[in-house]
Amino acid sequence: MLTVVRCLYRPGAAEERLHIRDVHVEYMIANRRLLEQGGALVSPDGAVEGMFLILRHESRAGVETFLAGEPYTRAGLFATTTIECFDRFVPHADPHFLEKLLLAARKWIAASQGKAGAKA
Repeated sequence: MLTVVRCLYRPGAAEERLHIRDVHVEYMIANRRLLEQGGALVSPDGAVEGMFLILRHESRAGVETFLAGEPYTRAGLFATTTIECFDRFVPHADPHFLEKLLLAARKWIAASQGKAGAKA
């Protein structure tokens, strides 16, 4: 299961993180098998505002355990953290996935329009 984790720093925490960044990077290296993607969330002017991860885990509990051990989380740097399941469409293992998705969408639309016309 892929999970998106979005963490936004509390005021002042972006600067504070620099003091433990080495421990954070070490944690990411130790857990790299779980990391699909990750990086900093930045404002339009380039200021670091938070952290974004896509994790591969078996359960939400696994994601929560990962985050509980994450150094920035342990240091209380985040004002908010969101965890959401992610169903990746692109890139996809099936090279024709989007075309199949388009056909399914058109079938659903046609069927729902037929039902609406039958009620009129």
